Amino acid sequence: MLQDRVRIERRLNRRHLSPEEVERLLDQARSSARLRERRRENRPIPTYPPALPISDRRDEILAAVQAHPVVVVAGETGSGKSTQLPKICLEAGRGEAG
Repeated sequence: MLQDRVRIERRLNRRHLSPEEVERLLDQARSSARLRERRRENRPIPTYPPALPISDRRDEILAAVQAHPVVVVAGETGSGKSTQLPKICLEAGRGEAG
């Protein structure tokens, strides 16, 4: 998880860590990884209403979201941008780390 990564990295950057501290950090990292995997396994499977124009471009938008850190989507009012883009981002794996 993102919040755990930052905290664990900060603690790992200390110069003198005891073996117990290292083991504790490893346990926290493993626990965080298990939580992320559970989030991935339990995420809902989105559906896309065919009546919305954005549904026709879902595959193209999904590929762009997976390939780039920033994607700009423009479309007419009522095309489904506000309601369907979060589903596409979820499908692309965004949000799994928190």
